[in-house]
Amino acid sequence: MTAKKGSLSIAGAGKATGGLYERVTISGAGRVEGDVEADSVVISGAGKIVGKVKANRVSLAGACKIVGAVTAQKLDAAGAWKVSGDVQSEQFKAAGAGSIEGSVQAQEFSNGGTIKIAKNLRAQRAKFGGVLKAGGDVEASEFRGRGAFRIDGLLAADQLELELSERSWAREIGGECITVRKRESFWGWLARWWGRQIKLSAETIEADEIYLEATVAKTVRGKRVTLGPECRIERVEYSESLHIDPKSVVKEQMRL
Repeated sequence: MTAKKGSLSIAGAGKATGGLYERVTISGAGRVEGDVEADSVVISGAGKIVGKVKANRVSLAGACKIVGAVTAQKLDAAGAWKVSGDVQSEQFKAAGAGSIEGSVQAQEFSNGGTIKIAKNLRAQRAKFGGVLKAGGDVEASEFRGRGAFRIDGLLAADQLELELSERSWAREIGGECITVRKRESFWGWLARWWGRQIKLSAETIEADEIYLEATVAKTVRGKRVTLGPECRIERVEYSESLHIDPKSVVKEQMRL
């Protein structure tokens, strides 16, 4: 990219080429072809950038799309947005129904709707309220969620707190302190009315401190393990203490 071109604004079905700008604003069915670098990038409606985006601030709203990777200090997204590459952002905040066809790396990750990440999510602090889907691993120092998730790989966090309102699944879950509770809500009641159980399913759950409700797992392993109601665990391995609610079932337990 060469010298700065001032600001770029496209409304309707206009088109422009990528480059180095102060500000980029695209609305309607506006389209930019080529990599974009700017202080701020704002896309709304069906706007599209076909290329990589690098900016201090990126704002997406509506059915907009970036066909490339995004690097930003702050990214805000709402609507049916889509990014077809990796995302790197200090602060990532999303709502609506968004998708990322790569990985996400952030200091602060927040999602308040439905988000689908094709590969991995790595963050210092991550939270979601809604639905989170990841095709790879999810790793964070702190992870807090309310809603439902499907993680095809490992869910790992030093501090992990989950409130379930729908069926959730992860291949493996690990950390220092894991807390899983069933959340009573209208949607949870509706799910039960339709015969769908609110539960977390995993092959292995491992941490120092573990508290679980409504969880189905092959193996739970920890120092201090407490199983609240509605758990079905094939094998529990513990080194210090184990408490099992009368409404839970453990097939095998072993003190290490």
